[in-house]
Amino acid sequence: MAITVEGAGWEVIDLSVDVKAEKFIETIEKYPNCVIGLSALLITTMVNMEATVAKIRANFPDKKILIGGAPLSQDFCDKIGATFYSSDPQGAIEFLRNSAA
Repeated sequence: MAITVEGAGWEVIDLSVDVKAEKFIETIEKYPNCVIGLSALLITTMVNMEATVAKIRANFPDKKILIGGAPLSQDFCDKIGATFYSSDPQGAIEFLRNSAA
């Protein structure tokens, strides 16, 4: 997804895989206008995603958080308190474009 978002003109700061919530918080502090994007390719990572979103929300309640990935859904997005779910990178790009306007 990062390559597609970059190709659409957005700067992406890739924190890699298996990132602790504290790293997201440090990055948000460094880039306060950022939008957070999380993806999951396995069902087993969804629990960690839920915990990460909760920790981000505890520190930055209004931060925009996008999620995507094969096992995810809009219901999961709503359940964990993320801002937006997309099943594909183009949906994330549209969200970013609409959010910037």
